[in-house]
Amino acid sequence: MAKRKTLMDEIHHELRGNRELNALFQRDLTRLQLANQILALREERKLSQAQLARRIGTHQSAIARMEQSTYRGYTVATLAKIAAAAGKHLEVRFIPSRRRMQHV
Repeated sequence: MAKRKTLMDEIHHELRGNRELNALFQRDLTRLQLANQILALREERKLSQAQLARRIGTHQSAIARMEQSTYRGYTVATLAKIAAAAGKHLEVRFIPSRRRMQHV
């Protein structure tokens, strides 16, 4: 019996065949993952957006924006402040594109 194609199988196929689409997808996926990591970190430390904002010297609305996948204004300095405020360290890595595709 042939394996039934899933939506993810179809997405992988489309992304492999279109470099531009794949680049856009990877960029948006990275933004989503970063926003989710900020939210998870804040919730893990049981901090409100306002509390985290005070710890890093910004406003609650800035934290709310950073927790949205559409946010584009991240800086390494701000991410490092968020990490430090939550008792963590920031790690930035460059990984091969092929490896990144496997994580989709």
